[in-house]
Amino acid sequence: GTVTNNILSAALPMLVAQILNLLYNIVDRIYIARIHDIGTTALGAVGLCFPIIMIITAFSNLFGSGGAPIFSINRGKGDSRTADMIMNTAFTMLCGSAAVLMLIGFLFARPLLTLFGASDDALVYAYPYLMIYLLGTLPSMIATGMNPFINAQGYAIIGMLSVTVGAVANIILDPVFIFVLDMGIKGAAIATVISQLISCILVLRCLRTSKTSYQLHFGKLRINTVYLKQIFQVGIPAGIQSTVINLSNALLQSSVNSFGSTAMAGYTAANNIFGFLYVAVNSVTQACMSFTSQNYG
Repeated sequence: GTVTNNILSAALPMLVAQILNLLYNIVDRIYIARIHDIGTTALGAVGLCFPIIMIITAFSNLFGSGGAPIFSINRGKGDSRTADMIMNTAFTMLCGSAAVLMLIGFLFARPLLTLFGASDDALVYAYPYLMIYLLGTLPSMIATGMNPFINAQGYAIIGMLSVTVGAVANIILDPVFIFVLDMGIKGAAIATVISQLISCILVLRCLRTSKTSYQLHFGKLRINTVYLKQIFQVGIPAGIQSTVINLSNALLQSSVNSFGSTAMAGYTAANNIFGFLYVAVNSVTQACMSFTSQNYG
Protein backbone atom coordinates (compact mmCIF):
# COMPACT_ATOMS: atom_id res chain seq x y z
CA GLY A 1 0.00 0.00 0.00
CA THR A 2 0.91 3.68 0.03
CA VAL A 3 3.08 5.29 2.70
CA THR A 4 0.16 7.46 3.86
CA ASN A 5 -2.21 4.50 4.24
CA ASN A 6 0.43 2.49 6.09
CA ILE A 7 1.05 5.30 8.56
CA LEU A 8 -2.67 5.94 9.13
CA SER A 9 -3.41 2.23 9.55
CA ALA A 10 -0.90 2.19 12.42
CA ALA A 11 -1.56 5.70 13.79
CA LEU A 12 -5.34 5.44 14.22
CA PRO A 13 -5.28 2.32 16.45
CA MET A 14 -2.39 3.87 18.41
CA LEU A 15 -4.42 7.06 18.84
CA VAL A 16 -7.39 5.10 20.16
CA ALA A 17 -5.12 3.09 22.46
CA GLN A 18 -3.36 6.18 23.86
CA ILE A 19 -6.64 8.03 24.43
CA LEU A 20 -8.01 5.01 26.28
CA ASN A 21 -4.77 4.77 28.24
CA LEU A 22 -5.41 8.32 29.48
CA LEU A 23 -8.70 7.08 30.88
CA TYR A 24 -6.81 5.11 33.55
CA ASN A 25 -6.17 8.37 35.36
CA ILE A 26 -8.98 10.55 33.99
CA VAL A 27 -11.79 8.17 34.93
CA ASP A 28 -10.33 7.97 38.43
CA ARG A 29 -10.53 11.75 38.66
CA ILE A 30 -14.06 11.96 37.26
CA TYR A 31 -15.34 9.60 39.96
CA ILE A 32 -13.09 10.99 42.71
CA ALA A 33 -14.44 14.49 42.07
CA ARG A 34 -17.93 13.13 42.81
CA ILE A 35 -17.13 11.60 46.19
CA HIS A 36 -19.51 13.25 48.65
CA ASP A 37 -18.08 16.13 50.73
CA ILE A 38 -14.39 15.48 49.89
CA GLY A 39 -14.47 15.35 46.06
CA THR A 40 -12.70 18.64 45.29
CA THR A 41 -10.01 18.18 47.94
CA ALA A 42 -9.42 14.55 46.93
CA LEU A 43 -9.20 15.48 43.23
CA GLY A 44 -6.55 18.10 43.95
CA ALA A 45 -4.65 15.59 46.11
CA VAL A 46 -4.61 12.96 43.35
CA GLY A 47 -3.30 15.60 40.94
CA LEU A 48 -0.24 15.85 43.18
CA CYS A 49 0.56 12.21 42.36
CA PHE A 50 0.64 12.98 38.63
CA PRO A 51 4.38 13.91 38.38
CA ILE A 52 5.33 10.62 40.07
CA ILE A 53 3.04 8.68 37.74
CA MET A 54 4.60 10.47 34.75
CA ILE A 55 8.11 9.59 35.95
CA ILE A 56 7.07 5.91 35.94
CA THR A 57 5.67 6.39 32.43
CA ALA A 58 8.91 8.10 31.33
CA PHE A 59 10.93 5.01 32.33
CA SER A 60 8.42 2.81 30.49
CA ASN A 61 8.96 4.91 27.37
CA LEU A 62 12.74 4.91 27.87
CA PHE A 63 12.89 1.17 27.17
CA GLY A 64 9.70 0.86 25.09
CA SER A 65 9.93 3.83 22.73
CA GLY A 66 13.74 3.65 22.97
CA GLY A 67 13.92 -0.06 22.14
CA ALA A 68 11.18 -0.37 19.51
CA PRO A 69 12.93 1.74 16.80
CA ILE A 70 16.19 -0.26 17.22
CA PHE A 71 14.08 -3.42 17.12
CA SER A 72 12.45 -2.22 13.86
CA ILE A 73 15.80 -1.30 12.27
CA ASN A 74 17.08 -4.83 12.83
CA ARG A 75 13.83 -6.29 11.53
CA GLY A 76 14.39 -4.22 8.38
CA LYS A 77 17.94 -5.62 8.13
CA GLY A 78 16.53 -9.13 8.40
CA ASP A 79 18.54 -9.69 11.60
CA SER A 80 15.93 -11.56 13.60
CA ARG A 81 18.35 -12.68 16.31
CA THR A 82 19.40 -9.12 17.21
CA ALA A 83 15.80 -7.89 17.09
CA ASP A 84 14.82 -10.69 19.46
CA MET A 85 17.68 -9.85 21.86
CA ILE A 86 16.75 -6.14 21.89
CA MET A 87 13.16 -6.92 22.81
CA ASN A 88 14.22 -9.27 25.61
CA THR A 89 16.79 -6.76 26.91
CA ALA A 90 14.14 -4.01 26.99
CA PHE A 91 11.75 -6.30 28.90
CA THR A 92 14.45 -7.19 31.44
CA MET A 93 15.23 -3.52 32.03
CA LEU A 94 11.54 -2.69 32.39
CA CYS A 95 11.17 -5.30 35.13
CA GLY A 96 14.33 -4.14 36.93
CA SER A 97 13.36 -0.46 36.71
CA ALA A 98 9.86 -1.21 37.98
CA ALA A 99 11.28 -2.90 41.09
CA VAL A 100 13.64 0.04 41.80
CA LEU A 101 10.98 2.73 41.20
CA MET A 102 8.44 0.92 43.36
CA LEU A 103 10.95 0.63 46.21
CA ILE A 104 11.91 4.32 45.95
CA GLY A 105 8.22 5.24 45.84
CA PHE A 106 7.39 3.26 48.97
CA LEU A 107 10.35 4.75 50.87
CA PHE A 108 9.98 8.38 49.79
CA ALA A 109 6.30 8.80 48.83
CA ARG A 110 5.50 11.23 51.65
CA PRO A 111 8.51 13.58 51.19
CA LEU A 112 8.02 13.52 47.39
CA LEU A 113 4.37 14.52 47.70
CA THR A 114 5.34 17.27 50.15
CA LEU A 115 7.98 18.45 47.67
CA PHE A 116 5.27 18.67 44.98
CA GLY A 117 3.23 20.94 47.24
CA ALA A 118 0.99 18.58 49.21
CA SER A 119 -0.44 20.11 52.38
CA ASP A 120 -1.26 18.02 55.46
CA ASP A 121 -4.91 17.88 54.34
CA ALA A 122 -3.97 16.78 50.81
CA LEU A 123 -1.61 14.08 52.10
CA VAL A 124 -4.56 12.34 53.77
CA TYR A 125 -5.85 11.49 50.28
CA ALA A 126 -2.75 11.59 48.07
CA TYR A 127 -0.57 9.26 50.16
CA PRO A 128 -2.89 6.19 50.32
CA TYR A 129 -3.76 6.62 46.62
CA LEU A 130 -0.08 6.67 45.63
CA MET A 131 0.90 3.75 47.89
CA ILE A 132 -1.72 1.52 46.28
CA TYR A 133 -0.93 2.82 42.78
CA LEU A 134 2.74 1.90 43.27
CA LEU A 135 1.74 -1.76 43.68
CA GLY A 136 0.84 -1.70 39.98
CA THR A 137 4.20 -0.27 38.86
CA LEU A 138 5.41 -3.52 37.25
CA PRO A 139 2.23 -4.36 35.26
CA SER A 140 1.85 -0.69 34.30
CA MET A 141 5.41 -0.46 32.95
CA ILE A 142 5.17 -3.78 31.09
CA ALA A 143 1.86 -2.82 29.48
CA THR A 144 3.16 0.62 28.43
CA GLY A 145 6.75 -0.37 27.62
CA MET A 146 6.11 -3.56 25.64
CA ASN A 147 3.14 -2.30 23.62
CA PRO A 148 5.46 -0.49 21.13
CA PHE A 149 7.04 -3.87 20.28
CA ILE A 150 3.61 -5.17 19.27
CA ASN A 151 2.94 -2.05 17.17
CA ALA A 152 6.42 -2.23 15.61
CA GLN A 153 5.54 -5.63 14.15
CA GLY A 154 2.45 -4.20 12.44
CA TYR A 155 -0.11 -5.49 14.94
CA ALA A 156 -1.53 -2.08 15.90
CA ILE A 157 -5.07 -3.46 16.37
CA ILE A 158 -3.84 -6.08 18.86
CA GLY A 159 -1.85 -3.37 20.66
CA MET A 160 -4.96 -1.22 20.80
CA LEU A 161 -7.13 -4.03 22.19
CA SER A 162 -4.68 -4.79 25.00
CA VAL A 163 -5.10 -1.20 26.22
CA THR A 164 -8.83 -1.00 25.48
CA VAL A 165 -9.77 -4.00 27.62
CA GLY A 166 -7.85 -2.58 30.58
CA ALA A 167 -9.42 0.87 30.18
CA VAL A 168 -12.95 -0.55 29.97
CA ALA A 169 -12.26 -2.65 33.07
CA ASN A 170 -11.17 0.52 34.88
CA ILE A 171 -14.37 2.35 33.89
CA ILE A 172 -16.46 -0.53 35.26
CA LEU A 173 -14.43 -1.17 38.42
CA ASP A 174 -14.04 2.47 39.52
CA PRO A 175 -17.65 3.09 40.63
CA VAL A 176 -17.81 -0.40 42.15
CA PHE A 177 -14.78 0.13 44.42
CA ILE A 178 -15.35 3.86 45.08
CA PHE A 179 -19.11 3.94 45.72
CA VAL A 180 -20.57 0.42 45.97
CA LEU A 181 -17.80 -0.90 48.27
CA ASP A 182 -17.43 2.59 49.79
CA MET A 183 -13.62 2.55 49.56
CA GLY A 184 -13.34 6.13 48.33
CA ILE A 185 -10.00 7.22 46.91
CA LYS A 186 -8.37 3.90 47.84
CA GLY A 187 -10.96 2.14 45.68
CA ALA A 188 -9.98 4.30 42.69
CA ALA A 189 -6.35 3.22 43.07
CA ILE A 190 -7.28 -0.47 43.45
CA ALA A 191 -9.43 -0.34 40.30
CA THR A 192 -6.54 1.23 38.37
CA VAL A 193 -4.04 -1.40 39.52
CA ILE A 194 -6.39 -4.26 38.57
CA SER A 195 -6.97 -2.70 35.13
CA GLN A 196 -3.25 -2.27 34.56
CA LEU A 197 -2.71 -5.91 35.49
CA ILE A 198 -5.31 -6.96 32.91
CA SER A 199 -3.56 -4.94 30.18
CA CYS A 200 -0.19 -6.39 31.23
CA ILE A 201 -1.50 -9.96 30.99
CA LEU A 202 -2.90 -9.30 27.50
CA VAL A 203 0.38 -7.75 26.28
CA LEU A 204 2.43 -10.66 27.65
CA ARG A 205 -0.01 -13.20 26.20
CA CYS A 206 0.35 -11.53 22.81
CA LEU A 207 4.17 -11.47 22.96
CA ARG A 208 4.40 -15.01 24.32
CA THR A 209 2.24 -16.67 21.66
CA SER A 210 2.28 -16.95 17.87
CA LYS A 211 0.06 -13.85 17.56
CA THR A 212 3.24 -11.87 16.79
CA SER A 213 6.31 -12.70 14.70
CA TYR A 214 8.71 -12.20 17.64
CA GLN A 215 8.05 -13.70 21.07
CA LEU A 216 9.35 -13.01 24.54
CA HIS A 217 11.38 -15.88 25.99
CA PHE A 218 11.60 -15.76 29.78
CA GLY A 219 14.62 -18.07 29.58
CA LYS A 220 16.49 -15.40 27.59
CA LEU A 221 15.85 -12.54 30.01
CA ARG A 222 19.27 -10.99 30.36
CA ILE A 223 20.85 -7.57 29.85
CA ASN A 224 23.03 -7.29 26.75
CA THR A 225 25.15 -4.16 27.28
CA VAL A 226 25.71 -3.57 23.56
CA TYR A 227 21.99 -3.50 22.79
CA LEU A 228 21.22 -1.63 26.02
CA LYS A 229 23.58 1.15 24.91
CA GLN A 230 21.69 1.40 21.61
CA ILE A 231 18.36 1.58 23.46
CA PHE A 232 19.74 4.34 25.71
CA GLN A 233 20.98 6.33 22.71
CA VAL A 234 17.42 6.56 21.42
CA GLY A 235 15.49 6.50 24.70
CA ILE A 236 17.51 8.77 27.01
CA PRO A 237 17.02 12.04 25.04
CA ALA A 238 13.26 11.47 25.00
CA GLY A 239 13.38 10.45 28.67
CA ILE A 240 15.27 13.61 29.67
CA GLN A 241 12.79 15.74 27.75
CA SER A 242 9.88 14.02 29.48
CA THR A 243 11.52 14.35 32.91
CA VAL A 244 12.19 18.08 32.47
CA ILE A 245 8.57 18.62 31.41
CA ASN A 246 7.42 16.71 34.50
CA LEU A 247 9.66 18.77 36.78
CA SER A 248 8.25 21.92 35.21
CA ASN A 249 4.74 20.56 35.79
CA ALA A 250 5.57 19.72 39.40
CA LEU A 251 6.80 23.28 40.01
CA LEU A 252 3.68 24.75 38.43
CA GLN A 253 1.53 22.31 40.37
CA SER A 254 3.17 23.30 43.66
CA SER A 255 2.47 26.96 42.89
CA VAL A 256 -1.16 26.30 41.97
CA ASN A 257 -1.68 24.23 45.12
CA SER A 258 -0.75 27.24 47.26
CA PHE A 259 -4.05 28.80 46.17
CA GLY A 260 -6.04 25.95 47.71
CA SER A 261 -7.69 22.65 46.80
CA THR A 262 -10.27 24.19 44.43
CA ALA A 263 -7.55 25.76 42.27
CA MET A 264 -5.62 22.48 42.32
CA ALA A 265 -8.71 20.55 41.24
CA GLY A 266 -9.21 22.98 38.34
CA TYR A 267 -5.58 22.60 37.26
CA THR A 268 -5.89 18.80 37.43
CA ALA A 269 -9.00 18.87 35.21
CA ALA A 270 -7.33 21.21 32.69
CA ASN A 271 -4.28 18.95 32.57
CA ASN A 272 -6.50 16.12 31.32
CA ILE A 273 -7.36 18.17 28.21
CA PHE A 274 -3.66 18.71 27.47
CA GLY A 275 -3.21 14.94 27.65
CA PHE A 276 -5.65 14.42 24.76
CA LEU A 277 -3.85 17.02 22.63
CA TYR A 278 -0.52 15.36 23.33
CA VAL A 279 -1.55 11.82 22.36
CA ALA A 280 -3.06 13.02 19.07
CA VAL A 281 0.40 14.16 17.93
CA ASN A 282 2.28 11.32 19.62
CA SER A 283 0.32 8.55 17.87
CA VAL A 284 1.30 9.85 14.42
CA THR A 285 4.92 10.25 15.58
CA GLN A 286 5.07 6.66 16.84
CA ALA A 287 3.50 5.29 13.65
CA CYS A 288 5.99 7.19 11.47
CA MET A 289 8.86 6.01 13.67
CA SER A 290 7.95 2.34 13.20
CA PHE A 291 7.89 2.52 9.40
CA THR A 292 10.88 4.86 9.12
CA SER A 293 13.00 2.63 11.38
CA GLN A 294 12.19 -0.57 9.49
CA ASN A 295 12.83 1.01 6.07
CA TYR A 296 16.05 2.58 7.35
CA GLY A 297 17.19 -0.88 8.42
